Amino acid sequence: MLIVRFKETFRERMPEWVLATGMLCWGLIALASPNLFATQELFKALLNFLPEMVWGVSVASVGIVRLIFLVINGAWRPSAHIRAVGCFLGSMFWSSLVIASLMLAWLTPTTALFATLLGLDILSLWFSAGDAKLADLTAKSKAK
Repeated sequence: MLIVRFKETFRERMPEWVLATGMLCWGLIALASPNLFATQELFKALLNFLPEMVWGVSVASVGIVRLIFLVINGAWRPSAHIRAVGCFLGSMFWSSLVIASLMLAWLTPTTALFATLLGLDILSLWFSAGDAKLADLTAKSKAK
């Protein structure tokens, strides 16, 4: 049953899996490259918000938590509420990258990439919020 449920939900949740994995990898790379923020203009702009170590730990942690949320939601029991929280946190991360890239003196292709990832996470947030509402309504109707 566990594997069947996971197979049913993976395809429709694939953007969330990709975004969560991207966040985990981004955070791990930031942690493994201690001078990265000092050498790249985009990352220098991020230092206006938080120190490099905090970025790495925070983004990797959110990525791991999102992956755990997706496993729980996809394999164990439907819980779109926690997926929505993960999408919201992801949207905050992608927003910060968009803002940081717009702070540069020039536009780069990464601005478009970050904006696209932000849009995908906002869309995933919309879908997971809809799933949460449906789950709440179903639970409410079963309780009556």
